[in-house]
Amino acid sequence: MATHDRNSKGKPVRGRPRSLRARQAILDATYALVKKGGYGAATIEAISLRSGVAKTTIYRWWPNRAALVVDLLMELAAKEVPPPTGPDTMGALRKEMRGIAAASDQLLGRLMTSLLGEAQADPEIRTALLDRLFHPRSRFTANVILEGQRSGRLRKDVPALVAVDLLVGPLFYRMLVKHQPLNDAFVAQVFRTVMRGLEVRR
Repeated sequence: MATHDRNSKGKPVRGRPRSLRARQAILDATYALVKKGGYGAATIEAISLRSGVAKTTIYRWWPNRAALVVDLLMELAAKEVPPPTGPDTMGALRKEMRGIAAASDQLLGRLMTSLLGEAQADPEIRTALLDRLFHPRSRFTANVILEGQRSGRLRKDVPALVAVDLLVGPLFYRMLVKHQPLNDAFVAQVFRTVMRGLEVRR
């Protein structure tokens, strides 16, 4: 028997629960394939086979597999490294940085570095990463910097997006190059050094 949702008037809304279940099945299948074999294993054919969802349905939601895998990356990032929020904005920002460092050796970090590598030769992946992940997250974090500037705590002559790059850029550098450990000690050093330059001197 089909399961139906209901709208605000109590009338059945057909298809939505099944649609949501299919979408989650696609993401779950993508996660399993990426975890086992990396980005290369997550082809649309393999995702369709594992999820039991037709390829036409997958393409109805995502224009290509790059967009699909980036959506999975976004879900992982939202759970493991949530955007900085709360009354203590600077503390939330440092927490975000620590989350990035902690995720570097997990599936989230491995998938991120894999996609960044693929993006150098694949414009679809690059566009999906920029439009769906990096630009939105950078703007969100930049708002934390802007709030600090409006409160008078941070200098206003440093563009907020430049401040974001100064804070998280070193983390991604170590994540990609792996020449030195990416740990809490390094996060604390970066945060302290950058904030020393950003804070208004009393």
